[in-house]
Amino acid sequence: MTQPRDLILVFGTVQRVMRAESHATKRGLDVDVIPAPRSVSSECGVVLEARSQEASPLAELLRELELNPQFVYRRSGDGWVLGSLETSSQPVVQLTQQTAYGGCGAKLSKGLLATILCGLPRLESDDLIVGIEFADDAGVLRITDDLALIHSADFFPPMIDDPYSFGRIAAVNALSDIYAMGGRPLAGMNLVSFPLGLYDKSTLKEILRGGLSALEEAGAVLAGGHTVEGQELLYGMAVTGTVDPGRLWRNGGARPGDWIVLTKPLGTGVITTAAKAELADPGHLTTAIRWMATLNRGAAEAIAKLHPHAVTDVTGFGLVGHAAEMAEASATVIRLDASRLPLLPGSYDAAAMGLVPAGTGKNRESLAAVLDIEDGLDPILADLALDPQTSGGLLVALEPDEAVQLVRWLPDAAITGIVEEGEAGRIKLVSGISVLPQLSNSGA
Repeated sequence: MTQPRDLILVFGTVQRVMRAESHATKRGLDVDVIPAPRSVSSECGVVLEARSQEASPLAELLRELELNPQFVYRRSGDGWVLGSLETSSQPVVQLTQQTAYGGCGAKLSKGLLATILCGLPRLESDDLIVGIEFADDAGVLRITDDLALIHSADFFPPMIDDPYSFGRIAAVNALSDIYAMGGRPLAGMNLVSFPLGLYDKSTLKEILRGGLSALEEAGAVLAGGHTVEGQELLYGMAVTGTVDPGRLWRNGGARPGDWIVLTKPLGTGVITTAAKAELADPGHLTTAIRWMATLNRGAAEAIAKLHPHAVTDVTGFGLVGHAAEMAEASATVIRLDASRLPLLPGSYDAAAMGLVPAGTGKNRESLAAVLDIEDGLDPILADLALDPQTSGGLLVALEPDEAVQLVRWLPDAAITGIVEEGEAGRIKLVSGISVLPQLSNSGA
């Protein structure tokens, strides 16, 4: 019996797909060009379908052609997970069943963290351009007048079951801090806690392989790492990047009248919570994995062509939490329009079913003193605005004309709010802001 085609290779352009198909067919490999499932690609209408039993010769051919796919997907039940041609099949594991929290939802709450850090001494230096004072995404240390190093670290327990996908997402999430500061990634170092009694060593190998794929795409190198045997699986990276201090982005600096743009759709927390309960549509989970595994490099490159006043990324504190940090650092108020939130497919329905992660409640509690929710606002949209995101998008404050331009360049982004004068750090979540244009889509 012939094995069905169970691999999908995403190349990003029709020309690259057709070139790969032509050469693979000449080598006698069983491949085909098919319409791209929406869950695995929103950029190109076609992808290459292949068989996992031919993964090794296909990988060798693509290396010869210097034609690296953007993503490789392996069939997993009725859906798809990320993978590589080097490891086309893996034993089924259930990483999320051993964790209480997953992804960035495992972060300590904003309020608790503030009480812990309060009173601790700070080690200052004239060359420490960015420290912990305004909860920026990374620390920045000046080396010369036109060169600074960006340092950050991020790790967490799994939010999905597939090892390769988890590793890729964790690395992308860590690299996001470099992009959020306007920098270029240089290197990453693996941070691992691995329970040998629960998983085979091949599971860790695939997690690390997924992390490497993100570093390679970012143009960075793996400089080493540290592993321990622990009771819970944790993975992430310490990352280093460079930036010109004169072109550094901060989470403060937003000005009254700026519009707020979010570059990725929301809902990773509720989708992965639904998946853990085995209630997620496989296509919706695949789409969420694709977004979490997508570097913020493209968004950062587009933002760099403009004049952003403030930039941060959206992770465990949710859209509201990170917007509150921006408002606090900018001494402004940010009004968010819940009706304009870009949402992952299936996220609204999952939240409506009550599949809301515990991190949402932690975020709501921590932000209670600064969050005003308009009377009558759809409570499901409020939950999604507070949903802890893993590897979320960039949140940017720009002048209105530049916000419009950014969304034209990034059609999955959305204009979601406006900056106003008022009490520093306050967030107003409302059901409509009439001055904002309709320039977004569903983020699918």
